[in-house]
Amino acid sequence: MRLTTLLTEFSRKLKRALTGHDEAVFIYINNFEVEEYWNEQGVLKLPSLSVGSAADVVNRMEELGIFLAGEQDVVLLKELPDSGFIADAQAIGFGRSRLIATEYNEPGLNITANILHCQRTLDRLRELADTQDIQAYLVPFGASDQEEELSQRTGIPLAVPPADIFRKVNDKGYSRRLNAELGIRQIPGCECYSLEELTSGFERMKSVLEQGGRIVMKDSMGVSGKGITVIADEARFHKCMKLLEKQASKNGTRAVNYVLEQWMNKTCDLNYQILIHQSGEIEFLGVKESLVEQGVHQGHLMPPRLSVAQIEVIRDAALQIGAALHRDGYYGVAGIDAILDEDGSVWPNLEINARFNMSTYQTEIQNQWIPEGMLALAKKYTLRLNHRLDYEKLRSTLGPLLFDPLKGEGILINNFATVNAAFKGEDRVFSGRLYGVIIAHSAEQLRSTDAAVEAKLSFINEVK
Repeated sequence: MRLTTLLTEFSRKLKRALTGHDEAVFIYINNFEVEEYWNEQGVLKLPSLSVGSAADVVNRMEELGIFLAGEQDVVLLKELPDSGFIADAQAIGFGRSRLIATEYNEPGLNITANILHCQRTLDRLRELADTQDIQAYLVPFGASDQEEELSQRTGIPLAVPPADIFRKVNDKGYSRRLNAELGIRQIPGCECYSLEELTSGFERMKSVLEQGGRIVMKDSMGVSGKGITVIADEARFHKCMKLLEKQASKNGTRAVNYVLEQWMNKTCDLNYQILIHQSGEIEFLGVKESLVEQGVHQGHLMPPRLSVAQIEVIRDAALQIGAALHRDGYYGVAGIDAILDEDGSVWPNLEINARFNMSTYQTEIQNQWIPEGMLALAKKYTLRLNHRLDYEKLRSTLGPLLFDPLKGEGILINNFATVNAAFKGEDRVFSGRLYGVIIAHSAEQLRSTDAAVEAKLSFINEVK
């Protein structure tokens, strides 16, 4: 039954929210890390570490969209998926949407920029819009000036708010101001918009350090752990200020956009999603336990280990935040990061990610293959390779660990493109990522499958 069910539950819900009806054709542009294009000009920032070919890998995360789009929709890709991978996806009910790949994949460009540099793909999109009986819309991970340009050049409207709304509501300072307005429990801290405010904010908070705690300094438009500095002593803060002052003397501005917050000891990270309709209706889509390392998302645990009371605190905050976002011009998917502290209490809003989230791409998998009573772990696995990894080789290596739809357990691979995305030539070592969702009947089985997958992939790492 599951294999023949059309996977349109979330897709139809999303269409109703964004367009008011559920028969539109959505053209998905999964432009991960769009936040990079929301940065303000003329604002001082601490230098960040650039990691080699990481962008090449991030830019291939657009393949995750195959597990989100409905059968009548379109997914834009930098390259067509591996034939074995798409066959496996189709065997469990995914990957049935139309796939359009750019004529040439420029690895350093995200999917939108790649399309804007490819006239043939632009022509195909115009032709698609002209021949479509049903209204087509562009649906990005999040909208920036690039997606607005793509809409303009193809004549296909965006189904989401303008880029300036995305910039406004994704600012970490906006989240803090919303908490204050709505009376949502908030981590002690302050927003800083100049070097002077940064200094005075630190002076007010440095008692945290004196009591043995830490302060975290966050770039308000930072993404994926970038722009986060943990301050354990005054010397660290003054070193940061010295770097910013040096930039200020060169750039002639003292403007910054940082948040200072007390570092909270936590039991776990949480992420929950809401769907905001253009009409103002707010839907709570659920909460997951997030796996986070050094501020960087690593995966999700489903269901979260929360009490009914803790979930209700999150739900209440979600509905308030959703209503405020709608009032401020935003509609669509929003993910909110929260934490559970050591005494079991919830801090419901660390920051708002008003855009698609990793959770968004797991929604149809969850709806279709993770019924109540089952557990799941969505995770990325890092590979160190000196050769292209063939999908069939990966399949044979994982063997019985792969997802079995009859048993309803195993690892369901939901992105293979990121494995070889940074490949530059034989015998040149590169890092790849494999994305998968492990589904199990028990916590013990979940842990053992995860450990077995790690062991098998470690063997692949050693293959020359």
